[in-house]
Amino acid sequence: MKQVQNLCFSGFLLLCAICSAVVIFLYPRIQFSSVTEFDEVNYELTESIEWLILGKMQQMDPSYRFIHSSDPVLEQNVNDAAQNSIRESIYLLDNDENFAYRIEWNDKVLSNHFDEESNAKNALFYGELTYDENGNLRQSGNMDATEFSFLSLYNFYTLDGIVSNLMTDYDEDVELNPPTDLKVTLFIPKEMKTGGLVYTSVYNDSVWVPFVLLALLISSFVIGVYLLLISWKILAKTQFFKTILSWKAEFNIFFFGTLTILVISVCMYIMGVTINDILLPAMVRYGLSAAGVWVNIINFCLLFLSLFFIGIDIYYVKYSLCSGFVRFLKEDTWLGNRIMELYGGIKDLSNYDLDQKIKSLILKGVLLNTALMFLCALFWGWLLVLIYGVVSYIFLLHQAQRIVKEYDKLLVRLDRIAQGDFKVDDQYQTSILPSLQEKLDTVQEDFEEAVKERVRSQNLRTELITNVSHDLKTPLTGIKSYLELLNDSQLSAEDKEEYLIRLNQYTDRLSKLIEDLFEVSKANSGNIQLETQNVDIVSLVEQVLVENETMLEKKGLSPVIRKPEEPILCLLDGDKTVRIFENLLSNVAKYALENTRVFVTMEKNQDTVDIMIQNISKTPLDFDPHDITERFVRADQSRHEEGSGLGLAIVKSFCEIQNGSFTVQLDGDVFKAIVSFSVK
Repeated sequence: MKQVQNLCFSGFLLLCAICSAVVIFLYPRIQFSSVTEFDEVNYELTESIEWLILGKMQQMDPSYRFIHSSDPVLEQNVNDAAQNSIRESIYLLDNDENFAYRIEWNDKVLSNHFDEESNAKNALFYGELTYDENGNLRQSGNMDATEFSFLSLYNFYTLDGIVSNLMTDYDEDVELNPPTDLKVTLFIPKEMKTGGLVYTSVYNDSVWVPFVLLALLISSFVIGVYLLLISWKILAKTQFFKTILSWKAEFNIFFFGTLTILVISVCMYIMGVTINDILLPAMVRYGLSAAGVWVNIINFCLLFLSLFFIGIDIYYVKYSLCSGFVRFLKEDTWLGNRIMELYGGIKDLSNYDLDQKIKSLILKGVLLNTALMFLCALFWGWLLVLIYGVVSYIFLLHQAQRIVKEYDKLLVRLDRIAQGDFKVDDQYQTSILPSLQEKLDTVQEDFEEAVKERVRSQNLRTELITNVSHDLKTPLTGIKSYLELLNDSQLSAEDKEEYLIRLNQYTDRLSKLIEDLFEVSKANSGNIQLETQNVDIVSLVEQVLVENETMLEKKGLSPVIRKPEEPILCLLDGDKTVRIFENLLSNVAKYALENTRVFVTMEKNQDTVDIMIQNISKTPLDFDPHDITERFVRADQSRHEEGSGLGLAIVKSFCEIQNGSFTVQLDGDVFKAIVSFSVK
């Protein structure tokens, strides 16, 4: 798909390039029509001839000044400033093969391209200008122009501009000083070579304007057809158009519209001076090498850019229509976004919270309403204002009814909460006051969780009482039974000794049970003294494993330890921490499947160290891992195994009072006990 997008965009660029090349190829084939009267030629040729006459007159008579003024400084300044125009005009006409002249003053003669063929018979325009000793002009031939008389400064536009710029006092008397005793013969042939000032001035140079317009129109039509045939969605996914379409329409219209007009204007001007053969001689005159190549490159680039921007404008119009004009106005224009934002704010007024900037919304609504009423009154009259008022009333009434309906849902929901129904039902979700809606959701969920926790605590309390009663009753019953047996006078010494051993075991078991219960109670209440110090948790765990190795070997359990190489220091109570891992290993010895491995993994994280002990259970793990750490809760629910059910509860309590944590995870028959401590 991306290849298709790139191919379509490349085709657009290629078409712009082809159209530009074709237009440049047609430049030399433009046919101009010549003017029939000399006063129809371009004024630039007339003024260039005037400068030529004045310049040649000064060349033959260095004392000649073509301006007469009472201020000699102004007269000299004008003469100096005009030299650039004189030199440029003489250069253009002397190097133009379509122009010949002969100038005679006293015994001096200056000519250029003038020969015996330069006569009225072979001329398109031929003129003889004779200035007498007083500067009066007598003209013959068809090359007559009032400007050649040098009677009015206002007819000599370039010179008039120079004088105006240099004058400080506009009341000064400044007059033209025509040549005297001068004869000028001018010749423009019928058959002319293409190019040069004379050719472009004599032939109708206005032809280039319709040519350029027609070339741009046809090229734009070709590019427009191409863009219309391609799906707008394909080009919209190219990176270039995707970037443009991400900008707001107002910016695109202003930016690309201005850029298109600017580039087309520059392009038309450059095409004009190129077709009229003005640009190329100017570049040659300034010594630019390969001037013809540069002229073509400049024209090609400007034409390409013009067609490129025209293509962008055509595509943007197509995009605005094909993507949905209403959608375009709503989503792609900045003004449309603002209007829809205000409209949405007013439409969903019930969704606004009181803790939001309600003042800002009210201000925007009032300003929008005022602007709409002003426009209605200004352009459509008070009748439309009345219609607008009726529509506004209907709209606000509809919104008010919607708010009342949502408010009723809110009351029903509050009643359900009061009756103990904490289930979040989408049927009673409201759209008014979203913050209150979120709070109600939180309250319902928290209440439901609290009720579940209370029921769970009640069940655990009941189970705790049952388990405590059972675990205390068992050794007490054994003690009572053996005491009764010891009261038998016929009891042999051997039986008495055996009964005393059993009695001692029950007593130790009861003492251990009471001792563990006290430790858990003190840890949970915080009434326990800790003697903390820096402890290398890796060495401590290894030590506990060594001390309990015999207990594990009796069950055929093989410990496998995975530890980091470097020590890990934690601020802990050494005795309490040893008790944690002794209880965990004792739990493993009781419930692990015999002849299996026990994995002890120590892993340091950024701020904590995790110690995980995992083993395979010999019985199915059908209990809740969260409940197993409660007091008197045992995996052996039949309570046949030796133990108090306080081992893991002690582990959890001792971890928490040392700012650690203890969790249990079940993975099939794998039991994982994870202890975490903060690293110093």
